[in-house]
Amino acid sequence: MAKLKDRYANALLEISEEKGSLENDLKQAVMVRDVLSSDEVQAFLAHPHIPDSAKHQLFQNAFSGKLAGHIMGFLYLMVRKNRELLIVPALTEYIDSANKRFGRIEAKVVSAKPLTEEQVESIRMILSGQTDMEIMIKTKVDPDVIGGFYILADGRIFDSTVRTELNRMRERLKRGIQ
Repeated sequence: MAKLKDRYANALLEISEEKGSLENDLKQAVMVRDVLSSDEVQAFLAHPHIPDSAKHQLFQNAFSGKLAGHIMGFLYLMVRKNRELLIVPALTEYIDSANKRFGRIEAKVVSAKPLTEEQVESIRMILSGQTDMEIMIKTKVDPDVIGGFYILADGRIFDSTVRTELNRMRERLKRGIQ
């Protein structure tokens, strides 16, 4: 499935580059991904008894006049091929690839409590220094994170949670390392 997601994302990226509309298409892809990411919409799209025409109508109602023809065509193609559950992953891959072409990376910071602007800016500067790219940060609060935070960026995880530190300490104690 991962290869299929990549193929769709790459095909959409090639079309955007051929048309010279990559920056505009990127904004549209982010909007579509964010709208279609909700659990309710995913359940609707994945439901086997909902006809394709109803799914097409959802796209028309949500995006009519807001999307380039080739992006709307991508959505229709995914429905026609019964690949509705790949829409959001393919768009996410497309967004990541397009951002990399512009020298940007999207990072997600998940913390136990809301971060201050100074903390977010500090994380941005550190990641930017490590990757030599512009960092766009999305934050999320997850009460299951005991303390600290973790970062998902460019396919990597930077984990600085209390749980991870406790697990590392436990492993060192098991091995007798201080």
